[in-house]
Amino acid sequence: MDLAIHEDAAGDVYVKDLVRVPVGNFEEAMRVVYDGLALRATHETKMNDVSSRSHSVVTLIVNQTDKSTGTETSARLNLVDLAGSERLKKSESQGMRLKEALFINSSLTALGKVVMALDPHNRGGMGHVPYRDDKLTRVLQSSLGGNSYTALVATIHPAEVRWECGGV
Repeated sequence: MDLAIHEDAAGDVYVKDLVRVPVGNFEEAMRVVYDGLALRATHETKMNDVSSRSHSVVTLIVNQTDKSTGTETSARLNLVDLAGSERLKKSESQGMRLKEALFINSSLTALGKVVMALDPHNRGGMGHVPYRDDKLTRVLQSSLGGNSYTALVATIHPAEVRWECGGV
């Protein structure tokens, strides 16, 4: 899918023609998230039966109005599920799977470059930040730098594991 990235007059980056779904509570928001995840592209590779063939970004815009003053506050929360990088030799991807893997790896490399450029401890950090090198980094620009907080949750292995806790 060829997604067109645009910037509005306020400087907010958005993806053209994506659907905005207003929700009023947590359950409605989760329904939209699950509906979006159901559309995510997966395919079997040599390394993984249900390999993600795309990144997934869900943006929640939370609006709040102070009832006593009428002041409105808005915040943006990006939930991002990145497809993992792929070693082409091990996955034995060919044709369309190879093309997808190359896009995924390129996108993750661009994200790494942005993170390194934002690191103030990195030599040359906070100089030019290459947000525009990739659509993913462009869409996430407001979440990666500036007045934002970023948290990372990593899945080491996709298998469901139940941990049993005994008495200490």
